Amino acid sequence: MARLIDETKIERIRNTTIEMVVNKGFGGASISEIAKKAGVAEGYLYRYYKGKTELVDDLLFSNLNELINKLEEFLDDLHSIKDIFEQLIRVLFEIANKNPERVKFLFVLMHDYNFTVQATQRKRILDLCKRVKEKGFATKEINKTIDEEEIFLLGFTYPIEFINLRFKNLFNRSALGEKEIQKVLKVCVNAIKS
Repeated sequence: MARLIDETKIERIRNTTIEMVVNKGFGGASISEIAKKAGVAEGYLYRYYKGKTELVDDLLFSNLNELINKLEEFLDDLHSIKDIFEQLIRVLFEIANKNPERVKFLFVLMHDYNFTVQATQRKRILDLCKRVKEKGFATKEINKTIDEEEIFLLGFTYPIEFINLRFKNLFNRSALGEKEIQKVLKVCVNAIKS
């Protein structure tokens, strides 16, 4: 008989892992600490994941996939590059306001050389950035010298960096609201035009 999956336990494991990676980094979060804090036995965790790397990889994949799916949706539904960037920035700010740990998690893993994005996901990101570039060339919203890497940096990386600087209160303690969305959007849109 197949074992039933207790979704609440899996969700606790996932949330605890995100929290531990944010607070201790990938190297500092251990399976035993994650299991203990999530209130599950280590053996339970190992039923679903071979180890910490697979668990964190799954979390990174699912968090990035949500953003990638949104970008694909925006590319299909919106005609303006400015609108696509704005909606993507809004999604990131919404995630940051509802569950700041998720954006912090992405930030931590973006800066951890021990962790990389899966090859299939990396290809999908590249393909979508190519579509953004082609659409931007067609609408004359993107300078011909801009490439896929710069589109990724401006569409994903800069907003995540901005959000995390606010979380760290480096320059400003204000909330992540409409004013901040417009500020980030202005930088991104101006950068792809120049």
